[in-house]
Amino acid sequence: MAEAPAPAVRGHYHHGALREAMIAAAEEVLAERGLGGFTLRECARRAGVSPAAPAHHFGNLTGLLTAIATLGFIDLGTAMEAAVAAAQEQGRSRLAAIARAYVETALANPGRFRVVFGQRGIDREDVGCQIASGRAFGILLREVRLASGRPSLPASGQKPPADVLDPDLPEVLLAWAAVHGFSTLLIDGALDFLNDKGSREVFVDEYATRLFALLASALGATQGLAKADARD
Repeated sequence: MAEAPAPAVRGHYHHGALREAMIAAAEEVLAERGLGGFTLRECARRAGVSPAAPAHHFGNLTGLLTAIATLGFIDLGTAMEAAVAAAQEQGRSRLAAIARAYVETALANPGRFRVVFGQRGIDREDVGCQIASGRAFGILLREVRLASGRPSLPASGQKPPADVLDPDLPEVLLAWAAVHGFSTLLIDGALDFLNDKGSREVFVDEYATRLFALLASALGATQGLAKADARD
C-alpha cells in the first residue's frame, strides 16, 4: 500500500507574516497529531521556513505554545462577552449563555483548547497570556457572582486579587468544572454513545441548554442559602 502523502508545505513568507504562518502551521499539527506529536521542526517545515527561523518571534517551542494559548484565551473571553450581550438583549440567562459560548469555542478548535488548559510547555508568567487568561476568568467570576446574587466584581471583567476571589471560589469551580468537563467529554467522544441524532450540533443543542440552565439555577440557589446562614 502506498504511503499517504506528507502534509503540504507552504511557500516562503515575508518576515512580518512569519508569526501568523507559524501559528497556522502549529494549529494544523495540533489538529492532526495533538500535543504528543507537536514539534517546532514540523511546524517550521509546514510554514516553509528553517527550524531556526521562528526563534525571533517565539524563542522556542514554549513561546509558540504560549502564543497559541494566548489566542485561545482571547477567543474565549471575546465569545463569552458576546454571549452575555446577546443574552441580555434577549432576556436569557447570562451564565447559561457564557457556558454555551465556552463549549462552542472549545469545539471549534479542540487543538487550541487543549493547549490553553494543558500542562505542557506554556509560560504562565507571560504577560500577554496572563492578561488574556485573567480577562476570561474575570468574565466567568463576574457572571457567577451575578447568578449567585452578589455584586459584580470586578466590573471590567478582569481577574481580581486572590483575597477578593476566595469567597466565590466554590461557585466558580462548580461553573468552570461543569462547562470544562462537558467540553472535554464532547471533544474526546466520551458522550457519543448518548448521541442517537448523528450530529454533535444537535446533541449540544438538546443537552447543553438544559445543563447550563440547571447550573444557573444551582448557583442562584446559593443566594438563598447564604441568606439563611446569615440569619442563623
